[in-house]
Amino acid sequence: MTDTDTPENAHWDAGFAKTLIGKTLLMNLTFLDDDGDVQERQQFFGVVIDATLDEGIVLDLLGAHDGDTYTLPPQTSAIVPAGPGVTSLEGDTPDFVANWVIHGEPDVPEAANDED
Repeated sequence: MTDTDTPENAHWDAGFAKTLIGKTLLMNLTFLDDDGDVQERQQFFGVVIDATLDEGIVLDLLGAHDGDTYTLPPQTSAIVPAGPGVTSLEGDTPDFVANWVIHGEPDVPEAANDED
């Protein structure tokens, strides 16, 4: 097994990640509780501003969350080209789409100007 074949890298393609920079991404998040019931669904649309295995995929959000950022897991395998006719709830046409099902509490975007 090589360094790029390790389980933590199985879903990461560094070359593809580089091509995402500057592209738009529509992400659909479904949050489930411990019983597997849907707690919440969220949809965000933004421009990829960073994509690294260490930090994940960072989006500068547009639309209702304009100016906020959201960091996705470092999983390029979850990102696919947007098909014809795919739009966000606000009517934006993305370059790529990602769907995640998350077992846990819903998350919210971070304001770009917030300090940790």
